[in-house]
Amino acid sequence: MNYKQYPVHPALKNWIRYFWSYDVCTSATEALHIRSFADRYPRLVFQDICSFSPIKDAQGTIKPICYLSGVDTQPTDAYWESHFSHFGVSFQPHALHFLFGINAAELTNQTPDIQLLDKTEIPVLLLNAKNHLERVSILSEYFYKRTSKSKGDVVIDHLFLGNWADRLDNEKNLATIASHYQISERQLQRRFKQNVGVSARKFARVAKFEKSLPALSLADYGSLTQLAYDLEYSDQSHFIKDFKLFSGLSPYEFVKQSSLGSESASFIYIEELA
Repeated sequence: MNYKQYPVHPALKNWIRYFWSYDVCTSATEALHIRSFADRYPRLVFQDICSFSPIKDAQGTIKPICYLSGVDTQPTDAYWESHFSHFGVSFQPHALHFLFGINAAELTNQTPDIQLLDKTEIPVLLLNAKNHLERVSILSEYFYKRTSKSKGDVVIDHLFLGNWADRLDNEKNLATIASHYQISERQLQRRFKQNVGVSARKFARVAKFEKSLPALSLADYGSLTQLAYDLEYSDQSHFIKDFKLFSGLSPYEFVKQSSLGSESASFIYIEELA
């Protein structure tokens, strides 16, 4: 599997974390299963379904050629064969509201075709591109034009530009943030959910869960209590409860399974046939 990340132009870094591509072309055909866990980073996914295997959801429906995925708070499953070419964008948490002018809560746990939000030729342009670097250029130009027409929420923008986004885990911190920006806590909560798609507290829980994924790969099951405290959970049971909620697996089940690769909080496995 060939996974690559591509840098972002400085003018787009407030909204885009990186571009990525994932390619596999083998003579053997295997069924692959991708488990996508809760993820605080929205994304755009393009798939070349003319020459390669398409992504199918759990019901067997083929996903659009180019689709958006909002912030995820629950695990989902998708499938394809080991002959695929995907290209994507990893956005900052508050990017979709800014770039598409939509209430981000409408995209939480959703994967709409990009053309439902913008009647754009982007899917065709990406399909006709010669390589992934050309796709980076196409989407960079597309999103740069959208930024010039968009107006962000100054408070939420500053929150993510600074270190405030890592301090949303309790009411005291939320009150401090609201006071800093001279707005009410209720107004902060409303604006945060509109821009990001989930409440500040839910966002903090998902962020904490995501931090546990790489940490688990270095830990043994007997050290879960210490890991829970390191991640600032009140105890191991709360850590396990949140992990199951956001991944559908226990920490032990996650560590036991060997993935072929990953992108953000999505992991690829060989599908076990009945």
